[in-house]
Order: sequence, then C-alpha cells, then structure tokens
Amino acid sequence: MPILIQVLINGLSLSAIYVLVALGFTLLFGIMKVVNFAHGGFAMLGGYALYYLYGVYDLPYPVAILGGALLVALGAMILERLVFRWFYHKMFQSMIALLGLNMAIVYGAVMLFEVNEKSIPTAARGILQVAGMVVPYDRLVIMGVALVVLAAFWFFVTHTRHGLAMRAASQDVEIAASQGVNTVFIYKLAFFIAVFMTALAGGLYAQTYALSPFMGERPLMVAFIVVILGGMGSIPGAALGGVLLGFAESFLSTFYGASVSAFLSFGVVIALLIFRPWGLLGKPE
Repeated sequence: MPILIQVLINGLSLSAIYVLVALGFTLLFGIMKVVNFAHGGFAMLGGYALYYLYGVYDLPYPVAILGGALLVALGAMILERLVFRWFYHKMFQSMIALLGLNMAIVYGAVMLFEVNEKSIPTAARGILQVAGMVVPYDRLVIMGVALVVLAAFWFFVTHTRHGLAMRAASQDVEIAASQGVNTVFIYKLAFFIAVFMTALAGGLYAQTYALSPFMGERPLMVAFIVVILGGMGSIPGAALGGVLLGFAESFLSTFYGASVSAFLSFGVVIALLIFRPWGLLGKPE
C-alpha cells in the first residue's frame, strides 16, 4: 500500500506539470491554429529564468518561479510581433518556421549559458514521512504551485470576460469577431498566457530533473503526446491527457522501468492516431 500511495503522489506531481506544458501548446493551436515547435525553447527559458532568479540572485521562491515565467512571457511578446503573428491560421507553414525558431532559441542558449547541465536548488528542504510514505517537501511545493496556477487558469477561462472571449475564439474566430470580440487582443492575450504557463512548467520540470539548453525536447514531446491523447485544441482534453500520461508514467516507471513506460506511451499514441485521430475529447474535422 505505501508504494501505491507513493506512485499516486508522483503521478499527481507529474500530471500537474504535464497539464501546464500541454495547455500552453493546445491554447495556441486551439485559437490560432499554430503548431508551436518553439514550445520546448520557451520551457527551457523558463528553467533558466528560475535558475538565475532563485539559484543565483536568491529571490524568494514564489517570486522567482512566477516572476521568471512572467519575464519569459513578456520577452516572447517580441517574437509574437516579429514571427508568430505571420503564421496564425497557417498550420503547416508554422510548423517549419517555428521549428527554425526553436533551434535559434536553443543554440542561442548554448552560446549564452553553455551546454553544461545545471541544478536548481530545492524549493524546500526535508521530507514528509507518513505511514511509510516518503515525499520530499520540494515536490509538494512544485505540485502546489502547478495546481494553484491551473486553478487560476480554470477560473479565468470560465468566469472572466476575456476568458470567455478566448473560448469563443477557439470555437469559431469569425463568429466571435462578428459578435464584437477583439480578436487581435485575444490573440496577444492567449499567446502571453500560453508562454507563461509553458515557461512556468519548464521551471518546475528543470527543478525536478536537470537544466540545460536541450532540456526543452522532453516537454515538447510530452506536449505532443498529451494533446494527441486529449485532442488537438481541446483544453479539457489537454487536462485529461496530462493526468493520464502523468499517472501512467509514474506507475509504469515504478514497476516496469522507464523504457517500458516510454514504449507504451508512444504505442498508445500510435493506436489512438489510427483509431481515433481526433483524440479522446477532440472533435473530428
């Protein structure tokens, strides 16, 4: 029983990070039909922002994790103006262009930060022991931050005017515009929120594992797996896919090893693309 509880805790922690990673990806696709191959680059920059704000300049952890994601999102608005907006609703062109942008971000980071891996200090020292279960405090902090941000995002999209406008634009941008929705502003807002959540997830992921310029490859892969499971462009689908992948990875890695976990994850994605290509909660087009 203790080991199952441990698997549950680890699965919840991974799920929270994976949902954050996937929401940023699916938000851009759902509203602007952009396949953001630069997703991993933004996640990596979020890791470095946390490393410098928390590990080097010793800011309080809540300020560092949120402030780092905010700085990355603000800086990304320049790229939104120079690059992204030229590829809105151009799905295939965006894939090629943003793949090139991701490479530019990654190798720019190599020149700035070098290729050596860095470790981010823990958010809290010590462990919690309850009924044979061992949970590091820093894992609880990471899980708490992710869940708070996810709850804030859910409240935003369901209870605010701009959030409802984003949902309307994701359903049909032309009808939303005809009803008075300022689509230019909504695009900028959606892009900012997507990069903020991606950078935040990147910081949490880098703190859990390791930080390097090539760290973003795994978050990008996770984002693809999650949105394919849940359905491209579906926000509830991204949440469901992140939870399923997080718990499945925690269970399979614990009992069967990381290789089996990766094999089955991609096997499920391939099967889903064959039999239900629009995902669990997506809509066929």
